[in-house]
Amino acid sequence: MLKFFTVFVVCIAALFGYVYKNNPLLFGRQSGVESKSHDSYTVFDHYAYLDDELFSLSNSIGKDLSSYRNHCLRVLSFTKFFLHDSTVKKFPNAMDVAATAIAYHRVGLWTDKNLNYLQSSKEQLETALGSSVPSEEINIMREIILQQHKVTDYTNINMSPEENDLINAVRKASWADTTMGLIRFDLPAPLLEAAYNQVQGMDFHKKIFEMTNTLSPNIISGIMNLVQVLKW
Repeated sequence: MLKFFTVFVVCIAALFGYVYKNNPLLFGRQSGVESKSHDSYTVFDHYAYLDDELFSLSNSIGKDLSSYRNHCLRVLSFTKFFLHDSTVKKFPNAMDVAATAIAYHRVGLWTDKNLNYLQSSKEQLETALGSSVPSEEINIMREIILQQHKVTDYTNINMSPEENDLINAVRKASWADTTMGLIRFDLPAPLLEAAYNQVQGMDFHKKIFEMTNTLSPNIISGIMNLVQVLKW
């Protein structure tokens, strides 16, 4: 029942996302009241590690590349907010690892045309980078993809606190952008607004809603597919 409720929240966010795409007042936007505080946050409009991987995936993603890239940039920007300073000090390339994983985190929607895309996205990552990236980093990237729809904190006893922190930072960031702030943990409203002002939605949420209808026209089967990617 809890999973079905979470799916319902995500579906509602996706449905109304494109209507409110540049004015997410419903999700905490302050409409300029706190605009001066926007500059205190980092919002990426490019990131080399992310863009390098997206370039290699461009043929698979096709015309949706711009909207997917902007989604990835917002997730990366939110990840930076959630990542603890202690993690950055002990794991200096954490953001590079995150950016690489984020490029692949939903790509299975396009490569495999499947709403249950976590496994296929992970496999795309492993195929592309498994032989060129250290296994320790591949393991982290793999968990970033697989745990992105986990509601509660993820802890792997075989990973360091910093590695777990990175996985959870991306997990929270993914939720925040997927729901346009309906589920944003403690992400500040000014950062949410700044991200959507500086990195436009480009109809990403509308595209996901359309893909859900296309890949699974039957509502019940569509919900069941979405439930499979959720973890409590």
